[in-house]
Amino acid sequence: MRAVLLLLLVGFTAHLVVGRVTRGAVPADKEFLLKQKEILQLLNKVHEPNRFKEQVNLGNSYDPLANLGNYKKAAAVHQLVKLYNNGALLPRGEIFTLFRERDLEEMIYLFEALFYANDWNTFLSTACWARDRINEGQFVYALSVAVLHREDTKGVVLPPAYEIYPHLFVNSEVIHQAYKAKMRQEAAVVRMNFTGTIRNPEQRVAYFGEDIGMNSHHSHWHMDFPFWWKPEYGVEKDRKGELFYYMHHQLIARFDLERLSNNLPVVRPLDWEKPIVNGFYPQTTYRKGGEFPARPDNFYFQDLETPYIKVKHMIAYSQRIREAIARGVVLTKSGELYSINDTTGINTLGELIEPSVFSRHREYYGALHNYGHILLGRITDPKGKFNMPPGVMEHFETATRDPAFFRLHKYIDNLFKEHKDHLPHYTRDELLLPGVSINSVEVDELVTYFEDFDIDLLNALDDTVELPDVEIKARVRRLNHRPFTYTINLNSDKDATVIVRVFLGPKYDWFGQEIPLEKKRLYMIELDKFVAKVSAGQTPIQRKSSESSVTIPDRETTKVLVQRVKDALEDKTTWNVNKDLRHCGFPDRLLLPKGKKEGMPFTLFVMVTDWEKEKVNDVPYDYDYGGSISYCGTLNHKYPDTQPMGYPFDRRIENVEEFLTPNMYVKDVVITHNDAE
Repeated sequence: MRAVLLLLLVGFTAHLVVGRVTRGAVPADKEFLLKQKEILQLLNKVHEPNRFKEQVNLGNSYDPLANLGNYKKAAAVHQLVKLYNNGALLPRGEIFTLFRERDLEEMIYLFEALFYANDWNTFLSTACWARDRINEGQFVYALSVAVLHREDTKGVVLPPAYEIYPHLFVNSEVIHQAYKAKMRQEAAVVRMNFTGTIRNPEQRVAYFGEDIGMNSHHSHWHMDFPFWWKPEYGVEKDRKGELFYYMHHQLIARFDLERLSNNLPVVRPLDWEKPIVNGFYPQTTYRKGGEFPARPDNFYFQDLETPYIKVKHMIAYSQRIREAIARGVVLTKSGELYSINDTTGINTLGELIEPSVFSRHREYYGALHNYGHILLGRITDPKGKFNMPPGVMEHFETATRDPAFFRLHKYIDNLFKEHKDHLPHYTRDELLLPGVSINSVEVDELVTYFEDFDIDLLNALDDTVELPDVEIKARVRRLNHRPFTYTINLNSDKDATVIVRVFLGPKYDWFGQEIPLEKKRLYMIELDKFVAKVSAGQTPIQRKSSESSVTIPDRETTKVLVQRVKDALEDKTTWNVNKDLRHCGFPDRLLLPKGKKEGMPFTLFVMVTDWEKEKVNDVPYDYDYGGSISYCGTLNHKYPDTQPMGYPFDRRIENVEEFLTPNMYVKDVVITHNDAE
């Protein structure tokens, strides 16, 4: 690897601090504030009848069939009401999962009724009608996706997922203790432990898979990019298949860095014909009752009767996908051959593997990702003999709790790697940015620690209007890090606008051997990607960890949101609305892996490229797109970068000396974990 030295530059004529610029943020008017208030009320205690009389009266007085002219497409409204009147919908109180065909179909009817409402009044009336009639799981999901995608609700803030549905995020012992406190009408803080014991090595990284912020990120990603999304909705999901690949690839790489931080080997992919070595006991229960199914160690995949999925089908789908990768073409429904042997091929492959409705041939290539989730979720009751409820893998909110999630996605990620390895490596000319070089990179001390965080359990407990709410919270331990800043010292022969890409990877493997760059690239996590102006000569660019394009800050609690809306409506404060607001995004505090108490070496990689050649949208260079674009893309724009996601580490590196160019910089950094923080 090319030697790099840390140089201290003096006599700078320019100094640039790059930060998030939310250009779309404006003071909210009363109309928007009332919308925000209504959405918060609709999502309040969704398991109970609506307590807000105006919404109840509106829902009871509204007849969707008498207002079909108020929807762009009325067929979904008609079908939804027909099913409801015939008692054919999933009842309230029952378990909803997107991986059950009937549940999904009914949810889509509701989503389309909300999404196709011509105006806000029709949308609200439809939501109020559905609030106490439709299954609450279907209602929350459909309403959330509609709010995220309707033009007149852009910028509306949804409550944290773990406060709407606490049962999916905390274990049964916490719920039990919370009910005891509720019955006594005593405020309480209940400590929640992670699953497993010290006899289970996977327990060492349970804090990552069970982190509520990471769980929320995963569930919101699948709201922003639903696998069932249709072209007819008119909202383009730019590079959705590639985002499916990259977001999950980064989750796997991030999990592997966490494992190395805890003296565990990187996760191994599962095999359809071999046992799943590590079992999982979720220790969680559904609100209606019934535990999430547990899986013993060394359990084999089982054929399912409903839906009809056989293990041999999964093997055949995998073989067909590998054949397509090897040939560089996929077979379409019409029998044509569609090339994937270019930079857009990863998007086609992602749409095929998840699959989305854009799959080129669902019948031939199957649904490797979705079927994998279902097989793992129903592995202990494949014939439905015991009528066990869905497993954690059948909910996006809970899937990452199971270590098998990462094994499934490592298997899928290896398929994507096969495809990428068939593409030509980047040439030196493709990697170079002529006239620009990185002289040095300076980084603050990197320190991680664990901290306590409280989850409001208000929505987890049954209630009555007569009893006042009691402050009951679950307290969890979560990983965090000290804020840090890096300074990237550039030299340019002219004024320029550049994209800065920052990655972090492991220096050593589980055996203590240094990892060569070709192998290391598979474990590189993206820390940041941003645009900056540089002047001719030397320019230092400073960037704070809190400004990362990967992450979002902690979500505001429901109580805070409700109070802020109330204060804004009373003109006590100003509520700023940003139409590019993102709920999807990795938590700020998980940006760094844990590291070790004695310090753990990592490799920091920085690269600058030409923004003028790679820009896509006609917006200011420092537009932030609501944050978290690296993993979550954008909702209102095209993905703002023409390069493949993960560039330049998405393709094999044949010659390190040729790969490392002056517009790159590599240095060792150390992450120290400090329990005393």
